[in-house]
Amino acid sequence: MPLALLPGLLGPGRAARWRRSVLRRVLAAACLAGAVLAVLHVVRPPPPPTVPVLVAAREVAAGSVLRANDVTSIRVPVAARQPGALTDVGAVTGRRVAAALAAGEAVTATRLVPRGVTEGLPSGRVALHVALADPGSAGLLTPGGVVAVHPGPGGPVLARDAVVLSVDPPPDEVGLGAGPAPPTAPGAVLSLTPGAADRVLTGHGGTDGLVTVTLLATGG
Repeated sequence: MPLALLPGLLGPGRAARWRRSVLRRVLAAACLAGAVLAVLHVVRPPPPPTVPVLVAAREVAAGSVLRANDVTSIRVPVAARQPGALTDVGAVTGRRVAAALAAGEAVTATRLVPRGVTEGLPSGRVALHVALADPGSAGLLTPGGVVAVHPGPGGPVLARDAVVLSVDPPPDEVGLGAGPAPPTAPGAVLSLTPGAADRVLTGHGGTDGLVTVTLLATGG
């Protein structure tokens, strides 16, 4: 800065010396502040990396079919990303949710009803359709539920920790004049280990292939 712009700083007078002293202090304070900011910039860790995830834009009731405006994309730290969280709006549009979603809750693969009963079947598991001895038990079953399988009339357990993949829909109404519908037992598709499936297939002998299922509490 040209000295001509600072005439009050020149000269031997007391006022000039005081102004020069104040200026030196201001410059020293500015330098100190700059040094502190530089240190903080070096010491402060960078913000954590983030990834996009889909969350519910509003409350979504169980069984609802997701529309594009039911979800929104946000960025979350990589460490906070929920396992199975989805990112593609197109991949979830038209899918049915198996359980209710709260606003802001991450949309994960496990919260969606599979497109087919064997979609996502874990390695080492097989799908088996069983006929239920008790028609009323079909109304207690939902996909994802865990059941124990017994012979139709009762007896030692044939399989534990079987997971319900799907439940047969109720039989269609019989049209007028078509006569009574043939009796059919309701059924369900279960996910089992191969060994458990073998026991279910061979372990109920002369019970016409019917089994009894016991719904198990899964906790949580």
